[in-house]
Amino acid sequence: MSEKKITKKYYDYLTNLFVRRSLIALCSGILTLILAFYGIIAGVIRTIDLIGANGFFSFAYFTMIANTLAALSVAFIIPYAVEGIKKKRFVLPKWIAILYYTSATSIAIMMIFVLAFISWTSPYDAFGGINLIMHVFCPILILISFFQIENGYNYSIKDRFIGFIPFCIYIIIYFIEVVVIGETNGGWFDLYQIKEHVPIIIALPLIILFGLFISFVVANISNYLTKKRKEKMFINLKDKIDPIEAKIEAYGLGNMMGQLKDENSIEIPLDILRYYAEKGNLNIEDLIKSYLTGLISSQKHNNDKLS
Repeated sequence: MSEKKITKKYYDYLTNLFVRRSLIALCSGILTLILAFYGIIAGVIRTIDLIGANGFFSFAYFTMIANTLAALSVAFIIPYAVEGIKKKRFVLPKWIAILYYTSATSIAIMMIFVLAFISWTSPYDAFGGINLIMHVFCPILILISFFQIENGYNYSIKDRFIGFIPFCIYIIIYFIEVVVIGETNGGWFDLYQIKEHVPIIIALPLIILFGLFISFVVANISNYLTKKRKEKMFINLKDKIDPIEAKIEAYGLGNMMGQLKDENSIEIPLDILRYYAEKGNLNIEDLIKSYLTGLISSQKHNNDKLS
C-alpha cells in the first residue's frame, strides 16, 4: 500500500484543524483557571470584609459554585489540551466530557441570569469589581474552551439533565434556606431579592425551567458543532468510497499519527475509522489493520532515521 496514494492535502488540513482548536482550548482554559481561582479567593475575602460572615458563606451564591466547577473541570482538561497539541487531536474521556459540559452549563446559566436580570436591577452587582471577571470573563472563556473540544460526543437527553443537576440542587437548597427556614430562623436572606419581584412559588419553577432550557441550548450548540466538525473532517471524502480507498485513508491516518506520537502513547481513533468503514462498506477490523500497518510503518521509518 503506497504512501503516495494518500491524499496529503486532506491530512494536512486535518492536522491544522486539530492543532488550532487545541491551542484555543488550552489558552482559554489556562486563563479560566487563573481568573476563576482569583475570583473565588476574592469572593471569600469580600464576604468576610463586607458582612463579617464566614468566608465559606460566599458559596451561597451560585456564581461561586459555577466558577468553582469551571476551575475544577478546566484543571482536568488542560492536560488533554496539551496532549492535543502534540497528537493533533483534542479529545476527552466521556466522564470528563460530561463534567466539562456540566460546568459549562452551570456557568452559562449564571452568566445569562446576570445579563438578563441582575444587570437591570443592580448593575454594580452584575459588573462591578471582581464580578466582571466572575460573571462575564470566566463564563466566556470556559464556553470558548468547551466548544473547541473534538470529542465527537453527542450529548443525549440524559446528559442534559445531568448537566442541569448542580443548578437544580442549588435552587432547592436556596428555596429551603430562604423560604422554608427563613432568615429569622437562621436561614439565608434573599440573596437575589427574588421575593421582591415575583412570589417565590412562581419564581421557583420558572427559574428551574430557565436553567433546563440553557442546559438544552448548550448541548444543542455542542452537538451542532460536533456535526459540522465531522463534515469538515471528512470534506474530501465522497458519500461512498471504494473499499480499497477506505483502507488507503486508514493507512494514511495511521502513518500520519505514527509521525506525531511516540510508541508509548499509541491510540486508535475508532470514531474516524468507523466513519471510513461506513463509507467503504467494510468491517472496522479491516480498517484497524490498515491503520496499524500505516502506524507501524511510520514508527519503523522514524526509528531507522534515529539509528
